[in-house]
Amino acid sequence: MHNRHLDSLAALGRRLWISCLLWIIGRTLCRAARIDEAVRQELAPLPDGLTIRLEVSGMAHGLTIHKAAGRWQSGPAPDTGGLHPLRVRFKHPAIAFRALSFRLGVNQAFSENRLLVEGDLTVAMHLVRALEQLQALILPAFIARPLLRRYPDPRHKLSRACHIYLGLLTG
Repeated sequence: MHNRHLDSLAALGRRLWISCLLWIIGRTLCRAARIDEAVRQELAPLPDGLTIRLEVSGMAHGLTIHKAAGRWQSGPAPDTGGLHPLRVRFKHPAIAFRALSFRLGVNQAFSENRLLVEGDLTVAMHLVRALEQLQALILPAFIARPLLRRYPDPRHKLSRACHIYLGLLTG
């Protein structure tokens, strides 16, 4: 009985951690798309009106970002007007926990078929590359290098990361 209670508390903690990290990733990705050239180049070719949803199986809440008037925004999207959204779902909360806690790269989870993708695969690849650029910028090198296929070693990383993290507070 006591073990079951601890297990359910641990699962609740993981779900809360995943929800928090999805919120942070959504805000930082939208901010990086506005102020960082590398992330902007990855997301710029995607059309206005596109909605991207990152979900975790078994969890009600996920990350939703959308592009309107050339600007990426986090949060509920307006009607897409017929444009098919991209939906990426982690198959299990444990996989999402590992990927969002930076112990498993998103590219590796993608290549190991630990994600379900509904929508345009080209858009999904742009998303994965943008997330890799974001990880290279906001994570310390000793954490980011093992996660990424190629660590870009960005110039002026600290100032760029500070501007992106500022977006968590200012929007």
